[in-house]
Amino acid sequence: MIDEAITKSKKISFQYKKYAVNERSKLVGISQENRDGTPREYIINPYQMAIANGRYYLICNNDKYDNVSHYRLDRITDIKILDEKRKPAENVKGLEYGLNLPKHMTEHIYMFTGQSASVQLRFKKSFLNEFVDWFGTENISFSNQTTDEVTARVTVNEIAMRKWALQYALHVKVLSPESLVNQIKEDLQQANKNYFS
Repeated sequence: MIDEAITKSKKISFQYKKYAVNERSKLVGISQENRDGTPREYIINPYQMAIANGRYYLICNNDKYDNVSHYRLDRITDIKILDEKRKPAENVKGLEYGLNLPKHMTEHIYMFTGQSASVQLRFKKSFLNEFVDWFGTENISFSNQTTDEVTARVTVNEIAMRKWALQYALHVKVLSPESLVNQIKEDLQQANKNYFS
């Protein structure tokens, strides 16, 4: 149904599941709710489906906002194709010039919603293959090369980079932007407390 809606440039509505542990300690999917307890209905402008990290996502725009959103396909339920035409992509921040899927996937390695930024990081050259596996070979620049290390600059979603930098903290040091460096430092301090408090 999502593919049909994309082809016909139609809006869709759906409910979106979150996970909970029930009284028998089993994992269950339940629809997200409004404040009054009714299932929340999302009105979405769908543009593309994509796979990232082994999971399928809908690249879209939540009709209430003007930026790009991502929703996991396996958590979408009760889909309806609406009669209304979807919002033109050029009216969505990040899609003004159309959806460049390879660029979009590089900037959204974990499919978080939010702004992308130019991030500078340093790592040993032995880590280069792993870095390219995540960020590809386009839109990356290198500088300050030594025998063992290199500095890279890549445009990426800041929230995604924060999570990625923590995942690879043993191998990578983020150099800029300063706000991101400070967030990562705070995360590492909290992780240290979790294990050594």
